[in-house]
Amino acid sequence: MKHDSSLHQGHVLKRFDEDMRKLQKRVLKMGRLVQEQMDGLRDVLDQNDEERAEQIIEGDRPIDLLEVKVDKFIVRLLARRSPVGGDLRFIVTASRIVTDLERLGDETAQMAKVLVSEYDNLGMCNERSSLEETREMIQLLRQLLERIMDAFRCQDNRFARDLAEGNAAASVELEKRLQGMMSCITQEGADVSHAVNLVLILRSLDRGLRYVQNIGEHVVYLVTGKDVRHRK
Repeated sequence: MKHDSSLHQGHVLKRFDEDMRKLQKRVLKMGRLVQEQMDGLRDVLDQNDEERAEQIIEGDRPIDLLEVKVDKFIVRLLARRSPVGGDLRFIVTASRIVTDLERLGDETAQMAKVLVSEYDNLGMCNERSSLEETREMIQLLRQLLERIMDAFRCQDNRFARDLAEGNAAASVELEKRLQGMMSCITQEGADVSHAVNLVLILRSLDRGLRYVQNIGEHVVYLVTGKDVRHRK
């Protein structure tokens, strides 16, 4: 029987396209898991729900496992398909994004650990509850994560570049609030126990913002082929 090489090539390309779609779905799923963790943090801040905080801490494990699963899938793709050009950029981008998502998941778990034991020990800043201010900052971070994951799905370079450069409105607002809270903590007469707990949360939020901005840089690379990491 005569072998149709063009038909075989078509099957190979079709399977590769399916693998790429599967990779995208897994990265987006990981993003949704981290968003759910952030939603849980807001619930904890609203209700002082210790059980919910424990769920967030335990919820970091599935995120870690999904990162490993995606990494293994990427290794198989590279070994079997030898991708080039835009396909290779997509795979590299996916690998970088899941790394930052895993780190972001770690930060949500860290904040939950502080809240589960120190919910009533965060104090006030500028005559406003630190809990309420923290809740709004988490909402800003979640908004940024949701938008950049959508930008990854749609390959939206405009928002990705704004975020990477620190010009996205929500990231500017979050930076401003973080700086304001840190200034409040360092004021003379601040309660030490309140300050320690709040600093732990603020540092997690700050690192979380950096990870989300990293994802913006990765999406810029995906769309343009330009590596904008570590640039001012």
